[in-house]
Amino acid sequence: MTAIPFPLSSSPGEEPQEGGGRLVNAYAEKNGEGARFPVTWKCVPGLRQKASIADHSHLRGAILVSSTLIAVFNTRAYTLDSSYTATNRGEIAGSDRVTIAKNNAGTPNIVCVSPAEGCFNLFTGSAPSAFADLNLPQPNSVCELDGYFIWSIGDGRIFASGLNAVTVSTASYSTEQGLIGRRVVSYRGEVFYFGDKWCGVYRNAATSPFPLERRFTIARGIAGTHAIAGWEPGWANELIWVGEDLRVYRLNGYTPEPISTPDVERALNGTATPTLLEASVYMSAGNPIWQITSPGEFTWEYNQRTGNWNERESYGRDDCRMSNTVKAFDVWLAGDRTTGKLFQIDSSYRREADDPLVWTAESGVVANFPARFGAPRVDFDFTTAVGAETGEDPIQTDPVVQISWSDDGGHNYGNPVTRPLGAQGQSRTMVTVLRTGLIKAAGRRYRLRVSDPVHVGFMGGQIAAIQRAA
Repeated sequence: MTAIPFPLSSSPGEEPQEGGGRLVNAYAEKNGEGARFPVTWKCVPGLRQKASIADHSHLRGAILVSSTLIAVFNTRAYTLDSSYTATNRGEIAGSDRVTIAKNNAGTPNIVCVSPAEGCFNLFTGSAPSAFADLNLPQPNSVCELDGYFIWSIGDGRIFASGLNAVTVSTASYSTEQGLIGRRVVSYRGEVFYFGDKWCGVYRNAATSPFPLERRFTIARGIAGTHAIAGWEPGWANELIWVGEDLRVYRLNGYTPEPISTPDVERALNGTATPTLLEASVYMSAGNPIWQITSPGEFTWEYNQRTGNWNERESYGRDDCRMSNTVKAFDVWLAGDRTTGKLFQIDSSYRREADDPLVWTAESGVVANFPARFGAPRVDFDFTTAVGAETGEDPIQTDPVVQISWSDDGGHNYGNPVTRPLGAQGQSRTMVTVLRTGLIKAAGRRYRLRVSDPVHVGFMGGQIAAIQRAA
């Protein structure tokens, strides 16, 4: 028997022949002791629709304030309660992604920054308003630290409000000389001010008029305003961002530690507009996921628990449709890139809204170069009997896996054959393909796809090989 190698991290390679296999909407999860295989490849969580805001095309940003979710869709601000009843609170200018922060006042002040339009006040029960204090220059992001609002300015200045207030002194700022300011983030009780060359770290010194004290420099900048995530409440508390050099870093103490693979870095370096990269986070089945998207081009996900990467693609897209995640009402929510829909990220849901969520695993090369060998039988170890008697027929009652293979290194795959994954109770189902022909010196890759909305658990494949002369 010859084992078919499947990757733990997606590795498409610069060219298909150089790759180690791909995981698209699939990730590897380590099994416990006693399992028949050390790893199971599962499907990423689905997107269960919770609300739909009519006549809007995308979620720009959201924040939970007490028991109310404030969400900015297109040019309107909405509030939603735990039953996802939405109330239109009024107009807010712009169309770009926003950052939102709230302070510790008895009735929290809520500030929203649109880099193209400026700063706004948001409210849980009334319409948005323009930020009134003209001492604040046009910012490109906002965060909060110990009751102070902190803003980044494109010219390298960092501004602070009064304590639990929306007033700003003309002298309440510091300057990072020679830096183009791109983003402020509050993390571990400090402010991290990222620019195009480095990051300045500040702490609360309660001084006046500027309350922050600069501590030191982290020698890595950021690719764009929204290319960072990991401080969000409810996540795993690990700051991860795309540096100005288009590598992905996590903060280890105060050291930027690279975690991106060559494949991830190729994608980042190939993006048309690095400043528009968008990072987000969510939790799913105990897995802390950090996601980076170049809208319309790609989405990669990093599993903080395993250290592995996978690709994610929505149906008919090259990227993932979800954006602007937030934890609210004890679940993780995400917006949609092209509609006013709001989703719950749900590992028990096997679709993205009404669209298929296509699990795809491509193997590495099976080869014995320069020898050739026959493959009279190939077996794939799937969790079977995953159909549901009362499900949608046939995609849930009698689900299948599509199997295809490539003999030219992954450039071209043949027409797939389908094999059943087992209706409810059919636990003896075997996923087997017979008489698949001769594997030549260049080797063979296998592609497995499941588009039916059922549980996917894959634990490897084997070829009953017959050796042939070179």
